[in-house]
Amino acid sequence: MTTTTRCSLLPLFVFVGLMACSTDTSPGGTQPGSGGAPPNTGGSPGLGGSTAVGGSTATGGVQTTGGTPTTGGAPSTGGSPATGGALATGGSPASGGTLATGGSPASGGTLATGGTSRTGGTLATGGATATGGSPPAGGTSAPGGTTSTGGTTGGRGGAAGSRGGGGLGGSGATGGSAGGTSAGTAGAAGAPPPPPPGTIPTGYPTPTADNYAKCQKVTIGDNDACGGQPTGDVCIECLFGGSTYNTSETTPTADATSEAGNYVVTVTLGGAAAGDTYVSAESTRGMLQSVTTSPGDSLTYAFVVNVRAMEGQPKHAGGPGGYPGLDLFFSGKNPQVSAIGYALADATTKPIMVYVASDSTACDQTGGAYGGWAQMLPEYLGPPVGIANYANSGASSGGFGYWGDISSRWTTGDWFIIQFGHNDKTDTDAQVEANLTPHVTAALAAGVHPIMVSPPARATSIPIGDQTSLHAAAAKAVATANNVPFIDLTALSTAWYNGLGMTKTEVLQAYHAGGTDQTHTNLAGAEALAGLVAKAIKDQNIGLAQYLRQ
Repeated sequence: MTTTTRCSLLPLFVFVGLMACSTDTSPGGTQPGSGGAPPNTGGSPGLGGSTAVGGSTATGGVQTTGGTPTTGGAPSTGGSPATGGALATGGSPASGGTLATGGSPASGGTLATGGTSRTGGTLATGGATATGGSPPAGGTSAPGGTTSTGGTTGGRGGAAGSRGGGGLGGSGATGGSAGGTSAGTAGAAGAPPPPPPGTIPTGYPTPTADNYAKCQKVTIGDNDACGGQPTGDVCIECLFGGSTYNTSETTPTADATSEAGNYVVTVTLGGAAAGDTYVSAESTRGMLQSVTTSPGDSLTYAFVVNVRAMEGQPKHAGGPGGYPGLDLFFSGKNPQVSAIGYALADATTKPIMVYVASDSTACDQTGGAYGGWAQMLPEYLGPPVGIANYANSGASSGGFGYWGDISSRWTTGDWFIIQFGHNDKTDTDAQVEANLTPHVTAALAAGVHPIMVSPPARATSIPIGDQTSLHAAAAKAVATANNVPFIDLTALSTAWYNGLGMTKTEVLQAYHAGGTDQTHTNLAGAEALAGLVAKAIKDQNIGLAQYLRQ
């Protein structure tokens, strides 16, 4: 029988509000590594069992005689629910906003025993609501608010330098009004959620043994192949665009440029022997957390890979251009792969893209010693979603050079994650807010859905100290003014660090680059932070939540 496990990087913790912050500087540029990622102490946070976002319930909350509000606020004649779920302030928000105090169902939506993650987000009972509810005008809900049986895809743990995975748990109910603090931006859906293992999305290529025959076993770390993985593990390298490695190139070659684009990929993992297989792509980007298969069994997965001529940070001086075309890597103690399918996306398989504008804490780092959290976010989102990470070292809200690269590529229905603050130490919150606002309004005008994210905390002390220099207040102000979602990663990471039960030295050794960098994480820390972002997407019922891997 095939099993898929997920080891948790995080203990169960309670997220707290924004803590106070530090004034340490964030070094620009990609930082030199001092070795592979440190021993894993667990997996990234489970995302299990978020409760209903509020709104109508199965037995109450559907307004029987109350008119639907046109712009929010109380319904025209009341319409309180029959047995529970009454809205304290009445009515649903105008277009998917957060309910102030009401919308909590009396007996549906809340979790009795579900939502507690023991080993990576596996839920006892899930946390499904009976029927959920539809938002008025945006912030779509997953059909019926039902859940899966919990996330079972696992991460790897134990070996030095390896990473633990984080279960996504059972998807929480999405009944009621949608979308955290977002308005119409929370409901950009239309495509189905990620298919379960064994299902190939319509139009995606069928994996073949012939494609896998093009792969070869290589030494870990050779030209960044399987970077950051334990040196004693196996690394399988699959270069589908050629094998010339551009070790010092800062201007992409013609062949690399011609093979850039969004690729839809399918992989069949498993074989005659028991396997543990971690999947990455391009410049150490996490694509699938480690999948465990029993002898003779297999699982097929699908995902989207954004291929750029510069694989890591975009156009970053001194960074390697990488290999031309699509690059896949499979690693583990005994990785088992039997077939691969890949093709450039076309009109029938066009992905929903998530563009990322940020700094070195989120960027695609090369080499495996450093890791940005957006580099690991693809592990948590399944097709049709792909991540195009334009985060770059040293970037600030007023000094990010790739706004045009993003806006020239996005299309209606795409998403736009914005996180700045680490390199805005000399700016005020008002200045940062003014720098970011035009890009949010431009995205909204293009039908693209922004998500404001505050920076991860610096681990300058445990407990975490003052973090106001990271400008979480500015990010929140931009989100509030434009009625778009806000993820307070500063507060979430603060709570996570403080809840680890580790000293500062232990935290840095386990989750930070070189075991000493107080700002930049290694791949394990990046995966943990990506898990916090994914959990917030689910907990706030932001529209991307329907694409989270279960």
